[in-house]
Amino acid sequence: MRLPKSALAALLILSRAGAAEAQTVIDGSDAGVGAEAARTALSLIGQQMRDPEAKVAHLRIGRAGALCGTVDVRNRMGAYTGPRPFVADLPEKFLGRLPEGPELRSPGSMAAFRAMERAKALFEANCTAG
Repeated sequence: MRLPKSALAALLILSRAGAAEAQTVIDGSDAGVGAEAARTALSLIGQQMRDPEAKVAHLRIGRAGALCGTVDVRNRMGAYTGPRPFVADLPEKFLGRLPEGPELRSPGSMAAFRAMERAKALFEANCTAG
């Protein structure tokens, strides 16, 4: 049986829509922070990083109550770029990856600059040895 092209296109769209929630905690650290916190963090990562296959690890609750961890996302070429630290203020629905390189030198907007500064301050208050 041969499916029409429109049916194949619909199946492809549906399969990709389901993958949008496929961010995973690869090291089991979600057990230490609780299912709800992990789900919220994965949802925020999915919204902000726009990588349906982001790899999350090293989740822990920080000193001041924010969620700390690392996230590895793919670049435009499809290759993973390496894990980078992130911090999330779950009640505020804020998640920020620690900025590096070009992001530090040239934030895209004033809002991006404020988010970067907030992420740096939250990370310092929660996720650094201290």
